[in-house]
Amino acid sequence: MTASKQAKAAGLKSLAVVVEITGVSYQTLNNWSKNKPELLAAVLAGCRALTQNDT
Repeated sequence: MTASKQAKAAGLKSLAVVVEITGVSYQTLNNWSKNKPELLAAVLAGCRALTQNDT
């Protein structure tokens, strides 16, 4: 599954939200999706928590 699909599955609007919050590039997030899936999952969970607090 791509990083974008994982972000949406995690309840985020898009991968762009993750890029905006973390400052990490799309390419790096896609690399993490392939090579460090646990790290990406943790980042997505953190971003989701941050966006839920904003609403």
